[in-house]
Amino acid sequence: MQTSTHPSAPNDGFTAVQAHRDFDVWLQRELSRLHGDVLHEPVPDRLLRIIEDGNRPQD
Repeated sequence: MQTSTHPSAPNDGFTAVQAHRDFDVWLQRELSRLHGDVLHEPVPDRLLRIIEDGNRPQD
């Protein structure tokens, strides 16, 4: 990770790591809020067949 030269950027490692974690938590919450319903939908049979066919060894 590169150190930023921006005046308001954190200048110590701990603060930078905490800011990164805070962003990760925010991003996870927002993605879950926006797309959480999709995660609970069943996978369509057609897609499952495509995945299974792709996992078969090729002759």
